[in-house]
Amino acid sequence: MMKNTIIVMIKAVLMAGGKGSRIRPLTLSRPKPMIPVANRPMIEYIVDRIKKSGCNDLVVTLSYLKNQIKSLLSEKYPEMNINYSVENSPLGTAGGVKKAAQHIKDTFFVLSGDVLVDVDLNKLLEFHQRKKALATVVLTPVDDPSHFGIAVLDEENQIIKFKEKPAASEVFSKIANTGTYIMEPEILDYIDTADKGEIDFSKDVFPPLIEKKAGIYGFIFEGYWNDVGRPKTYLQANYDVLHHKITPPPSGKPLKEGVGRLGQILVGEHVKIHENARLIGPLIIGDGCIIGKGAIVGRETVLGENVRLEENSTVKGSVIFSDSIIQNSSYLKDCIVDSNCRIERGSFIENGAVLGGYVRLGPHSRVGSERYISNSNVILPQSMVDSDYPIVT
Repeated sequence: MMKNTIIVMIKAVLMAGGKGSRIRPLTLSRPKPMIPVANRPMIEYIVDRIKKSGCNDLVVTLSYLKNQIKSLLSEKYPEMNINYSVENSPLGTAGGVKKAAQHIKDTFFVLSGDVLVDVDLNKLLEFHQRKKALATVVLTPVDDPSHFGIAVLDEENQIIKFKEKPAASEVFSKIANTGTYIMEPEILDYIDTADKGEIDFSKDVFPPLIEKKAGIYGFIFEGYWNDVGRPKTYLQANYDVLHHKITPPPSGKPLKEGVGRLGQILVGEHVKIHENARLIGPLIIGDGCIIGKGAIVGRETVLGENVRLEENSTVKGSVIFSDSIIQNSSYLKDCIVDSNCRIERGSFIENGAVLGGYVRLGPHSRVGSERYISNSNVILPQSMVDSDYPIVT
């Protein structure tokens, strides 16, 4: 009872204004927090975590394609008290929180709209209050720290050394910053946004405070965490939901196992599956999908609403967004296909490839590993796509 009483007194600031350039073309038509993970917008996993912890007050920092996020949150979470802070130009993590200062009067959480983390916010709050910290950074062990900030702690868990995205020769720790924080409002006084453009917590705010031993602590967390910023980590997030490594669990009605039906297969409404199609779970088939004769849907596949797999087509380990068509005898492996695409007969898409929305891939074409095709491109028949098609920046 005490936990919930404490936590509802503070707010959560959700940073959701970035353009998501590392995962384009998926973000050309939607902000990154709106990218679906297992057929649910990514931001829902984060807000559900906040709500589950007993926090009902949310401040969302917005910029890029902001109305999509506003519409979703107002529809899905009408019971929450949500305020918005809109950035006309990117301000960075700290700059964005500083701009939202009018909504912050007490201890507050900071979470990223593109980071899936299963941390217990109540335990984080208890730790923060026990240490009387100015800010507490959620840290987690990683194998490769080059993409993240890294930290060294003293015996009291105060951070005594910190560096953002170190070069190989600079790595002194494999304890990484998850981008999840709890802070006192006084930290806003250390964020100087005057004529400085983007201000980041990791690069600009934490280092001088750590040097002064001003009370920046590290909370070690060894649960689920995924910085969903690249195609590889995005695919992994979908796989992890399918394997129930993160909550909430995937939605759909379980399909009974039988001949050609193996593993956990979750199916939406109004789905048509040919009796000679083969399904190997875990996988998700969204509402209105059609799976043709001889088609194979392999492990760790997510099909969005109204996806059509025609005869003898194969999709394995891939995420296919809504309203896309995979024509007969095509083969897709560990790739991402955005909405309203048309993959024509006999085509092959290799692992790590990303197709933007409304792409038309001509028959008997091949998209090479980790290649990108931007929105609305038409690829001629029998093409070999072995370089990226231009992506708008």
